[in-house]
Amino acid sequence: MDLLTGRYLIVIQEIPVEVMSMIFAMLDTEYCAVAALVCRLWSGVALDELWRSPPSLLPLFEILGPLIDTENGKDLRSDVVLTARSWALFKSYAARVRRLNYEDNESYPFMSTGLILRALAVHPEGGILPNLRAAYWRVNELGLNHTLAFCPPTLERMSLQVTSEYASVESVERLLSCLSSSLQNRLKFFEFGTTFQPTQDATLSTALKTFLKNQCGLLGLKLPFYPIQEHAAIFETCHAAPQLRTFCGEVLDFTKEMLREAFSELARKGASLRCIGLSRSGAGFGEETIRLADVEPLLQLSAIEDIRLWFECNLELEVRDIQQMGQAWKGLTSLFLYSSEGQGIPIARLVAFAEWFPALQRFAADFDCSKYIPTAYEVPCRFKRLRRLILLGVWIADDATSRIAEFLAMVCGPNVNVAVGLYGLDSFEIFDEEWDWMIGDYAHEVGGIRERMDAFYRAQEGIQRMY
Repeated sequence: MDLLTGRYLIVIQEIPVEVMSMIFAMLDTEYCAVAALVCRLWSGVALDELWRSPPSLLPLFEILGPLIDTENGKDLRSDVVLTARSWALFKSYAARVRRLNYEDNESYPFMSTGLILRALAVHPEGGILPNLRAAYWRVNELGLNHTLAFCPPTLERMSLQVTSEYASVESVERLLSCLSSSLQNRLKFFEFGTTFQPTQDATLSTALKTFLKNQCGLLGLKLPFYPIQEHAAIFETCHAAPQLRTFCGEVLDFTKEMLREAFSELARKGASLRCIGLSRSGAGFGEETIRLADVEPLLQLSAIEDIRLWFECNLELEVRDIQQMGQAWKGLTSLFLYSSEGQGIPIARLVAFAEWFPALQRFAADFDCSKYIPTAYEVPCRFKRLRRLILLGVWIADDATSRIAEFLAMVCGPNVNVAVGLYGLDSFEIFDEEWDWMIGDYAHEVGGIRERMDAFYRAQEGIQRMY
């Protein structure tokens, strides 16, 4: 206590390490590096943050000495002598890495297999990165050989994307087989995809199923670039991981009957599911129409919070369908409905969504703004918790802009961020965590919708003050 002011003073040494970690996590890399030079206490915490997620493996291996380019990738110069002190320093920084991003491309520094084997020799038990929690791999044949060296027992989240330019199906099968034993029942989240042809992906089915069966504690599974070609695969996945909370994938050439069966499998075995993302693609579906009856089994998932559906056909929802969905999914907070064909959901049905989805916070769908637009007097309710609304594939005529802006202002309220997307989205984008409802280049300001909505709110406020 300060005797002059009577206030308690806290010195730096008394700040808990956990609090300091939270503070340093919000700093830019440059300022975090400066903080590491302040004192020994700050240095340890700041270095942990700096090395938590390095941009590549290059800074780590440069600790051992200068690296040169060889035919097999980055390697140490032949005159570099590695001592016990060099390896101890390397291990001290390697232990700080919690997240790894690894890509096989011209811009990413590729480590030679020989160098990785030398590093692995001094990490016989926990792997080169013994405290790694998440690994994101974008690899070809050479990168596949390195994956196992960075899969310690602590690994909980893994994303594996394989490019077919150099990799073979057999090599991916061998990798999945090895991962099945080395990571048995350890992963919480897994993402998998390839750029193989569908016929080649089908041959990976057995290896992938075996891998997933050995991950009974899985909470999240995403297959954005691995088309599912049989609904039984969905059943086996849900059965193997009874605690699964997130399932996202693409189904290929599923008829409407097969699609309904797939949804039935999710409903029967996915009682723990909180997030579902499913895209349906294939030839000859453009003239079809998906209705509520085709996805009705999903209504059994009463605890669902996030639904993302992407169809290469028309999607048709009546007001009574929206009512049924809202009554079934009372806790739904995020809804994405995209159809690449057809005109979209009539914009007037936003009123039904507002009435029957009280918990909805984020909503994106294809809307048709060419049909009847309700007036302000015909909007009996508005969204209660909505914060983000994205109108996908929307074209708005100039003479309808004011009416649509007034309608959106009434049904959404002033706290809703409204965006208009002139173009559609690829199916894999809705499964990407980085998408995060911002839609980037797809978002356009059409006819000053946002400005007109704001003007409407200001006019309402002025009228209320008058009375």
